[in-house]
Amino acid sequence: MKVRVKTLVLLAVSLIAIACSSNENRGEFLESNATNYLTPKCPTSELETKNARGIIAPAVLECLGHDQLVNLAGIQSDKPLVISFWASWCTICADDAIAFNAAFKKLNGKVNFLGIAYQDNEQNSLQASYKWQLPFASVQDPRSLLREFYGITGLPITLLVDKNGKLIERINGPIGQPQEFINRINEKLISY
Repeated sequence: MKVRVKTLVLLAVSLIAIACSSNENRGEFLESNATNYLTPKCPTSELETKNARGIIAPAVLECLGHDQLVNLAGIQSDKPLVISFWASWCTICADDAIAFNAAFKKLNGKVNFLGIAYQDNEQNSLQASYKWQLPFASVQDPRSLLREFYGITGLPITLLVDKNGKLIERINGPIGQPQEFINRINEKLISY
């Protein structure tokens, strides 16, 4: 009887240990395809714009999660812009989401943010956007239309752009810890 109880206890402990040690990768999605997360709406833009505005490409892309087209160069704003090229399959992008969330909360109103879901399908991008709770709008570039214009060879890429469309800094790879990223944006885009 004691052997049977010990066996059952060992089995239960083993099952709990296996369940608690699940190796969830940072870049994996939610298991459910259903989501009630509403992605932020993209800014309106002049769809007819044909010329680049500094480093901002004249590319018409669909807003992630919305039936809306956006011409990047046609977005009018008197604020600097942080552009994030990201994808659901990019584990560094998943890590960067924490810093983007902190920067958005701290600097929204002083700086605009726009994501570009790059080389990704809409469902995966929506799931990642939900899981990472991205607070800013994103457009979709599943066919790599922006590859040549921005010289994209890997992700993530973050662009810090002044209000006139001039590139201030290009960050290839991780953006760093939240406070470091906030300080970088402040230094490069707000207090320059």
